[in-house]
Amino acid sequence: MAHWSKGMGPNFVPAYQISGIPYVTSSILDEVGTTPIKVTFPQVTRFFVVQNISENPLRVGFSSNGVSAAETANYLILSGNQATGRLELRCKELYFRREGGSNCGFSVLAGLSGVPNNQFPTLTSSLLYSGSDGDPLPQPVPKFEGVG
Repeated sequence: MAHWSKGMGPNFVPAYQISGIPYVTSSILDEVGTTPIKVTFPQVTRFFVVQNISENPLRVGFSSNGVSAAETANYLILSGNQATGRLELRCKELYFRREGGSNCGFSVLAGLSGVPNNQFPTLTSSLLYSGSDGDPLPQPVPKFEGVG
C-alpha cells in the first residue's frame, strides 16, 4: 500500500531542527509611524531577532490589530536602539508601529524553516489562530499578556 504524505506543515518538527535559512530586512530609519508595517517571511521562521534602529520606542507584534491596540498591550515595546535577543518563535509575519509621538525604524534577522508560509496559521491579536492553508494547529496557541 502506498504512503501519502502532505509534506511540511506547521508541526513538521524536522524543519525546525536544522539550521535556519538566513533572512534579513530593515526599514528606513524613520519609516515606522502610526500605520503598522508588515514584514512577511517567505517561509515560517525558526527564530528571529528584532532591533530598534532609532532612538524612539517601537511596537513589535504578530498582527496589525495587536500593534494598534489602544486598551490592551498585544505587542512588545523595544526602547531606542534595543534588540530582542534570539526569539525561538514560529511565525510568518511581524508587524511594527511606533510607540509615542516620533517615527522609528527596525532591522530583523531571521532563520527560516523549510515550511512554506501558506502552511502556517494566521495569528490574531489575541494569539488565537485563524485561516490556515495547511494543517491547523492541534489546539489554539495560549494567550500571553503583553505579546501580540
